[in-house]
Amino acid sequence: MYTNENQINRAVIGENDDVNLANSIFGERCCDELKEIDKHEIIVNICEILGPNPSNLHLAEEIMDRMRFDMARYVIHHEYCRCNSVRSQLLLWLDSKINPAHAKKLSSFMNKYLK
Repeated sequence: MYTNENQINRAVIGENDDVNLANSIFGERCCDELKEIDKHEIIVNICEILGPNPSNLHLAEEIMDRMRFDMARYVIHHEYCRCNSVRSQLLLWLDSKINPAHAKKLSSFMNKYLK
C-alpha cells in the first residue's frame, strides 16, 4: 500500500457519492499502467472493426486519440445523463478537451464580465 506522510492513498467516496479516483490504493505507476491497458483494449477493438491490415493499428490509435473526449461526451450527455445527474464540472472539462479554443474564449469572457 502506498503511504505519504501517514496518509493512505485510496479511492474516496464523498458524502455526495462522488468518487475521487485521484486517491486510489494503487501508486502512480500502477495507475499509469492500468490506463495504458484500458487504452490498448480500446485500440484493439477499433482495429478489429477496421480489419486485419497491420497499418490499421496505427489508424486505430489515431482514432482513439482524436475521438476519446468526443465519445466520452456523447456517452455522458446522451446515455448516462438521461437517467442520472452529472456534475457540470465534468461536462465543462469535456467541452474544454474537445474544443480548447472555445473554452479559452468562455473563460476569458467569464473572467472579464462576471467578476
